[in-house]
Amino acid sequence: MKGNTGTRKWGKVNKRIFNGCENDCRYCYARYDAVVRFYKRTGKTEENWKDMKLNLKAFGEKPYKIKDGRIFAFSTHDIVKKYINETVKYLKGWLEVGNEILIVTKPSYECIEILCRELAPYKSQIVFRFTIGSRHDINLKFWDRNAPLFDERFKSLCHAYYNGFETSVSCEPFFDKGIVDLVNLLSKYVTDTIWVGTMNMIKPRVNTKGWGANDLEYLREVKECQTPEYIRIIYERLRGNKKVRWKESIEKMLCLEEGDVG
Repeated sequence: MKGNTGTRKWGKVNKRIFNGCENDCRYCYARYDAVVRFYKRTGKTEENWKDMKLNLKAFGEKPYKIKDGRIFAFSTHDIVKKYINETVKYLKGWLEVGNEILIVTKPSYECIEILCRELAPYKSQIVFRFTIGSRHDINLKFWDRNAPLFDERFKSLCHAYYNGFETSVSCEPFFDKGIVDLVNLLSKYVTDTIWVGTMNMIKPRVNTKGWGANDLEYLREVKECQTPEYIRIIYERLRGNKKVRWKESIEKMLCLEEGDVG
C-alpha cells in the first residue's frame, strides 16, 4: 500500500451506508465534498448535511464476500445511536465471512458498549480507531460540533481496551498545543497506533462566513499548531513513542520517510 494517502492508508476498501453525518464537523472533507463540490448530485446543504439518511443500496449490498484488504468503516460518516442496529447488522455481514475491519468513530459510549458486546465473537478481526483531537471540550465542541466530548471518547477507548479489542487513536486533526500530553495520556490504552495529523485544506473546507472574533480565535489556535516550527517540536517530543504514526500532512512538512500503514 506504499504511496497511498488519506483514508487509503488505513483501509483498502472504504465502506459507508449513510448520506450525511450528524456530527457536522466544520473541517470534514466528506461534508465539503457533498455540500460544496457535488451538491447538485448529493442534494446536501450546510443545513441538511447533519440529517443522516440510510443509503438503502449500500446497506443492502450482497452477497458479503472476502475483500482484498482491510475494510475501513466508515469513511464519510460516524456511528450514531439512532442507527446502531443497522450498523451492527452491516458490520456483522462483513465480519461473518472473514473480513478484517477498522472501525473509525468519534465514539459514543453507548454505541461502543453495544459494538463490543455484539461483535465480541469477531474480536480478532477488528481494530477500533477513536478520533480524539483534544482534551479540551471547548475545542471539541467548536470543531466537532455534535460529536461526543472528551470524557465520553476516553471512556469508550478504555472500554474497548479492557474488553480485549485492538485499539487505536486518530489525532487528526488536533486542535491545540495539548497534543503531546493527549498522546501520552491515551497511549496506555492503545494496543495499535496513534495517528497525528493536521487540519488539511482549511481555506476551502472551513466556511468562516459569519464568524465573529471569538470563532476566529479557534482557527488561529489551529494554525499556530500547524507551523513547521511547532510540528517539529511535536515530532521531537513524540518520536520516541513507538505507537505514534504521522499522517502525510506531517510527513511532507518535515520531509519524513513514509511511515507504517496501520
